[in-house]
Amino acid sequence: MIKALPENVWTRIAAGEVVERPASAVKELVENSLDAGATQIRVSLSDGGRQRIIVQDNGSGIAFDELPLALMYHATSKISEVADLENIMTLGYRGEALASIASVADVEIRSRQKNSDSGGLIRTHDGKITEHLEINCNIGTRIQVDNLFSALPARRKFLKSAVGELRRAAVFLREYAVCNPDIAFTLEHDNKQIFSTEGTGDKKRVLSKIWSDSTDIQNTNIQSGHLTLECWFQSKAGIASGRSDIIAFVNGRAVNDPVIKSAVTQGARELSGNWALFFTLEPSLVDVNIHPAKSEIRFRYPAEIYIAVKSAVNNLGSPMKPEAFAPHNVPKIQIKSQSHKSLRQPANYSRQEPVKPVMPEQQELFLEDFDANNEPEINYIGQSSGGYLIFDNFEGIVLMDPHAAHERVNYERIKALADSSQNMQKLLMPILLHPTLAIEAHEYSRELNEAGFELADTSQGLELRGVPALPEGEPEPEALLRASINALKNNHAPDVKDILWRTWATMACKASVKLTSKLTREEAIALWEKLHDCKQPSVCPHGRPTMINITNQDLTRQFGRE
Repeated sequence: MIKALPENVWTRIAAGEVVERPASAVKELVENSLDAGATQIRVSLSDGGRQRIIVQDNGSGIAFDELPLALMYHATSKISEVADLENIMTLGYRGEALASIASVADVEIRSRQKNSDSGGLIRTHDGKITEHLEINCNIGTRIQVDNLFSALPARRKFLKSAVGELRRAAVFLREYAVCNPDIAFTLEHDNKQIFSTEGTGDKKRVLSKIWSDSTDIQNTNIQSGHLTLECWFQSKAGIASGRSDIIAFVNGRAVNDPVIKSAVTQGARELSGNWALFFTLEPSLVDVNIHPAKSEIRFRYPAEIYIAVKSAVNNLGSPMKPEAFAPHNVPKIQIKSQSHKSLRQPANYSRQEPVKPVMPEQQELFLEDFDANNEPEINYIGQSSGGYLIFDNFEGIVLMDPHAAHERVNYERIKALADSSQNMQKLLMPILLHPTLAIEAHEYSRELNEAGFELADTSQGLELRGVPALPEGEPEPEALLRASINALKNNHAPDVKDILWRTWATMACKASVKLTSKLTREEAIALWEKLHDCKQPSVCPHGRPTMINITNQDLTRQFGRE
């Protein structure tokens, strides 16, 4: 039998699409503040927002008589007819946010317009208005949300810890602070300031607050077809993870769009780092009315996204030339001509670029404890123009891919450390963590501590005082911490130790010698020995072969000497 659902049921169903967690409520309220023209927005959370959320602004305010309307479903000042959906210029427009929040929490609104002598207050409980009266209050709007999902225990139990919910709200607020550098944002948690911007309009300064100032932040502007793109990029110092963190905005709206992410991932494979992309185009060319959360959009000309991102990448540094972002303080060493005893080096008939000298830190990764006087049972012939190492093992010829081989050596070395009792290595100088990184480290403090990180709260903030004792030459401490946190955020396997050692090992793989690195005879033989000490020397961690064997029998057959 079909029947109409009671109001208290369908309102909660509708609210679930708009308000998933405290960060969702913060997003809706802050977007209302931005639409109201606020230049100062303060967000205060208690218990990660599970207990209380307060968003206060100095925007245009709400008239006393309109306060009840603000809490009704599908009541809005942003649009009035169907045609307006083709030209949406505001962040909010559906008229659902406040009503949805009020259906799953207790809400209090205090608001006063600039030309009014007094303001108004309205309170709700269980979705019903319980109080509405005139009061004296500041210009702007202050909205307080208490006991989110208290009447929905099934939804409340799926919330994360206080620190986890704080992190999600902080991520959203930092993104809007970047998009609106002329607005002063403040985030507080349990009466402690977590994040703030000055509202000076300096976008680069805001980015340095949320990314860090460890490496330079670059930007470029692109005009492509129907859109313009303002692109900001920062390489991740010390991390060769190949993974990029992307924040994107379309006409000032923070979006999580697969087209944009795919464009960056495909167009900037070698430029891994932090990306902030601001797209501007005619509102009629983008459909924002896809989902109640308004984070999903649809472009009329999605190919232009790829073209714009590709142009931005070319301006910032060709993806084929990642060395443009390599540290400038690492010198290359000169390699002397190699001696191969009585064997002559094969002639070089290739027109490929000459192989490059190996970096000093790469030498250290596979050359320690090498005894040049201890001749191995192989003969090193040389290195081909393509970078492959050529050996004679007296049973035939062996071709080795030095990058794949070094990946296997690094991978198993890190795994051996992870399998042993993990020791923590004290830092000579503690590192004061950036506020953004500190929030994430707090959330995973237990897992990080078990893995060998030492974190300490101080009056200045969270300090990193120790890291897992990995081999020399591995990533910088802060880079190692960031990569470990990213791994914990993006993986939900029960074995935390397994997640982390694989992450560290992958980082070590990325630091392996390149195919274009020129190795000395001693380096090549040292790599051979270390590879053959591995448990799985024949393949790299990604399944590619490290060596190809051409037996004497194969050669005899090929030369027709059978």
